[in-house]
Amino acid sequence: MYEIILGRDLGDKELFGDRGTIFLGKHYVTMGKTTSLSNKVMIDVVKPHVILIAGKRGGGKSYSMAVIAEGMAKMEPEIFKNIGVLMMDTMGIFWTTKYPNYRQDELLNDWGLKPEAFDNVVKVFMPFGHFDDLKGKGIPVDEKFSLRISEISDQEWVNVFNLKAVDPIAVVLTKAITRLMEDGKSFGFSEIFEIIEKDKDSSSEAKGAAKSLFVTAKSWGIFDKEGTPLKQLVVGGRISVLDLSPYAHTAGTYSIRALVVGLLSKMILTERMAARRIEELADIEKGWSFFEMDYGKKAEKSVPLVWIFIDEAHEFLPENASTPATAALIQLIREGRQPGISVVLATQQPGKIHSDVMTQSDIVISTRITSKLDIGALNAIMQSYLPGAISKFFDRLPARKGSAIVLDDKLEKMYPIQIRPRMSWHGGRETSALKEKRDLGKIIRGIGRIDKK
Repeated sequence: MYEIILGRDLGDKELFGDRGTIFLGKHYVTMGKTTSLSNKVMIDVVKPHVILIAGKRGGGKSYSMAVIAEGMAKMEPEIFKNIGVLMMDTMGIFWTTKYPNYRQDELLNDWGLKPEAFDNVVKVFMPFGHFDDLKGKGIPVDEKFSLRISEISDQEWVNVFNLKAVDPIAVVLTKAITRLMEDGKSFGFSEIFEIIEKDKDSSSEAKGAAKSLFVTAKSWGIFDKEGTPLKQLVVGGRISVLDLSPYAHTAGTYSIRALVVGLLSKMILTERMAARRIEELADIEKGWSFFEMDYGKKAEKSVPLVWIFIDEAHEFLPENASTPATAALIQLIREGRQPGISVVLATQQPGKIHSDVMTQSDIVISTRITSKLDIGALNAIMQSYLPGAISKFFDRLPARKGSAIVLDDKLEKMYPIQIRPRMSWHGGRETSALKEKRDLGKIIRGIGRIDKK
């Protein structure tokens, strides 16, 4: 039985076969009134892609993201070492990939899989201001994360604080940051306060308000004079989970998460564009040069191919508005394929996300949606080759969690599928007032099956 490989054209299938693919799920096939699971559905991960995962709240979007990440961790080491995975965890749910999914051990067994912890390849980064608190509560966080203050432009600070450029406070802020950046050195909050104090042209009220905003920013525990190097965050053969959940509800109207996503997107694109030149030189050297110039060794030290996962993407890429992340993400989506950057975006509002996401996505995975606006957005992507309204295909899906349709723009085909169960623990389940009873015997039987395998 042949495998369906999403995002891989016939030429690449002949060249690579099924190497460099991950197991996403199985294809639903309908014969008369009977619908059953058939062919394996794989995703190509050796070439850059933009993948959109859509669905209603609780429909399995974050679950599907984790399935893709797990698949990468299970790839051949010689392939995975060339890929660095960065998961922007806005809700604090992906640290559970460090634990095996004993909850679904019987279902996994039916799929020929077993519960598995990925703590050997998953590293959780937490903003330094929240690291000790969560570590003390027993949450498995591995390393502290910070953003270098000197990497943040005056306009980005203005956006984070939701100021207008002509606001006197914004003027004070802009002058201070511009002056410090002209020196070309790293700086921290103390240097910012010092420069603001020396400003003779601004009112004391404006200077005081600007300093107050930076005091607030300092309290967020994510901005630092040095910052976490990108090469420490994006490492080949590793899944880095950047937990941004402390800023989901505690920062008021400030766009902290969007700033982090935007800055990292910009840094990754810059680093990968430089790395791509070195990789090209290594290929040229390998192909025709008689001289050893060590480009291959330089390429090994550069930032690897990157897969960026962003949950709740509509918050960073709204249809008719802008956030501190919008410009950088749009550039990444448009220009990231050549330097080897893939983006996986999950949203519960495909009808309210930036149009570039819809037009640039070459793979769309969607669980059942019912909103006319969202259905219309998906219809618009595939209207040239999908017969009939997409809602008809949703209606034919079995009424079970994880059933979805996949639109493959490269092959211009649509497949009804069932997402496979996760091997690691899912931290994104809805909470319930009714606690499920733990069956100790079931857990022991599951562990026994794993040991036999």
